[in-house]
Amino acid sequence: METDRHYFFEGLFIIVLSVGAALAFIWLSGNHHRDDVLYRIHFSESVSGLSLGDPVKFRGVDIGTVKAMSLDLADPRRVEVDVALRKDAPVKSDTKASLKLKGITGVVFIELDGGSTGAKTLVAMTPEGQIPEIPSEKSTLTTLVEALPKAVERFLAIENQTRKVLADVGATTSEIKENPSRLIFGSKSKTTTASNEKGSSGVRQKAPPKRQDETGQ
Repeated sequence: METDRHYFFEGLFIIVLSVGAALAFIWLSGNHHRDDVLYRIHFSESVSGLSLGDPVKFRGVDIGTVKAMSLDLADPRRVEVDVALRKDAPVKSDTKASLKLKGITGVVFIELDGGSTGAKTLVAMTPEGQIPEIPSEKSTLTTLVEALPKAVERFLAIENQTRKVLADVGATTSEIKENPSRLIFGSKSKTTTASNEKGSSGVRQKAPPKRQDETGQ
């Protein structure tokens, strides 16, 4: 009988302790989320790989999570992302958001950068009742993908010029093989011919002297 009572109180103690720990966790979590600030970000690129609950980082430090994602009703080409950030997160008027790829796994997260010392906090600059909006900038991957077609066009132009130069060099080499004297006398012959033509034209332009008759008239 004493043994059963001992086990009963021991089990009751464990249950009460577990319930208390759960309530404390819920209370602390509620206070934590109550201090979070909701921000909005509009991305003009695909957010494929980004999911609800994914981290938001400031220079690599976790400061919040993704809470909601939807298409912008005013412009379906943009994606509207709401994030909950810690109250002490240094989000200022010059803070920018961008998408970052984590390794090669395809996992995407939001990275915040900027926030100079003299800038005002974004919350203080936002009218009451409105959600503070963090400006976004294109990710490095999107910038590279957009620049790829121009790089290919430049490469093809350089390739065409190279082929033309090689063709001209090949034609000149073939002529020299057929007539090696071109390599030695080619430029000299052209110069001599040009000077002869110039001299001939000068002689033709020179008028003959007039003959005087015997009377001196």
